[in-house]
Amino acid sequence: MCKIQISFNDVSFQYMNAAESALVKFNLQVKEGETVLLTGQSGCGKTTVIRGINGLIPHFFAGRLQGTIRVAEMDVESTPIQQLARKVGSVFQDPRSQFFTLDVMTELAFPGENFGLSGAVIRDNMMTVINDLELYDIVDRRLCNLSNGEKQKVAIASVYTVASAIFVLDEPSSNLDGKGIAKLQKVLAQLKSKGYTIIISEHRFHYLAGLADRVVCMAEGKVHSEWLSNAFFSKSSCWFEQMGLRMASPQELSPSPVSRSKADGKPVVMARDICFSYNPSRQILTDISLTACAGEIIGIVGQNGVGKSSLVKVLLGLKKQTKGTVYLNNRRCTVAQRLTQSFYCLQEADYQLFAASVDEEMLLGLYLGDRVRQKAANLLCFFGLDKYRDCHPATLSGGQKQRLTIALSCMRNTGPLYFDEPTSGLDGGNMRLVSSLIRNLADEGRCVFVISHDYEFMLQTVNKVIHLTGRGQTEVFDLNEQTADKLWSILE
Repeated sequence: MCKIQISFNDVSFQYMNAAESALVKFNLQVKEGETVLLTGQSGCGKTTVIRGINGLIPHFFAGRLQGTIRVAEMDVESTPIQQLARKVGSVFQDPRSQFFTLDVMTELAFPGENFGLSGAVIRDNMMTVINDLELYDIVDRRLCNLSNGEKQKVAIASVYTVASAIFVLDEPSSNLDGKGIAKLQKVLAQLKSKGYTIIISEHRFHYLAGLADRVVCMAEGKVHSEWLSNAFFSKSSCWFEQMGLRMASPQELSPSPVSRSKADGKPVVMARDICFSYNPSRQILTDISLTACAGEIIGIVGQNGVGKSSLVKVLLGLKKQTKGTVYLNNRRCTVAQRLTQSFYCLQEADYQLFAASVDEEMLLGLYLGDRVRQKAANLLCFFGLDKYRDCHPATLSGGQKQRLTIALSCMRNTGPLYFDEPTSGLDGGNMRLVSSLIRNLADEGRCVFVISHDYEFMLQTVNKVIHLTGRGQTEVFDLNEQTADKLWSILE
């Protein structure tokens, strides 16, 4: 019989200055070698569980902890975090946040050096990792030049080099394209085959069918229900929607009738023969032309690194094209003019949150009339953020921050709107809320661009797709039942 590797016994935890507890009488046991999927709506406590396993709670995040957490036969509260780190390897949602060096080789060596291992042991461990996880094609590269999927792979590999018995991963697929998710799936399968204990907090969990042994669904800081993997992944689409979760088989979905409606408005954004490069030796965009009309929602898709964000930054005026012209409302515009007439919702929500409270964030830089205040209150209510209005934005979960930045876009009466991965880190229910809101903005005559790898979201939201093929060129098609399979092949 496998021994218990992780144990939560009646654990409650409330972050310092938080209005309510993140975990409430939470109980969970994980056996050695088991792969467990943690899921549930945004803010349900999944990340807090991950932090309890790797010791960030209570050693880094201050708060009130009750109950006991035991990991690898150690009491988390009384064990130094450096000792826990020898047994638990953490892979964060954004792997860049855990890198300490500039290139792959030194990043793989760093954990062993940090733990004081000998040079010979470090070299042997690195060669084992390079062979086991098939890192030959990236081992000599700089971290800044890797795709998100490759960075995620390096983050996992660096943990692997010190032979951690337990892996915890927090939303590992949220920033990955289909190719990156396939690589992640393969790496997890390799770790599972070697007997590692793996805990994955995830919203987009379709790739874990056949990998996870057990699924634990959380709600309001507790275990809501749990299933064996086969029982969970065989549930109906209606059940997943009622639970506010993503679909287990998104490839079986059809485009929403709303997303198939076509705009009949005047041109808002026109680009003619746009070229862009960061240096003369590598052209990112080549002679790209497009037209976006009022009421249109345009999805921009393609693999990581093909230039999706670069195209958006040129259109809205954050970057200047090396060739070509951009028009707003049939008028040729400079980068400065485009920038003042557009709104950009970043993928990394933390980079555009500045105020001391959620309420202040919504009103920052606006004329504070009664109508504006009421609009802010309505949007916070719509996104389920009204009870956090007095909280600092930094205390929100990743999904809550994402919803806040999208709410901010609705407060600005600008021209075209640009969203970069707006559903990153969102559960199914909030993903559908964001889809509904973007469709409402289009119905009001706004022109909306959306960069996304999220097939389920795209099916419900967009009516036209711009596919960047990776050769500096584009392919444009309407999204309907006939082209849904084409979109799936691009994204997954």
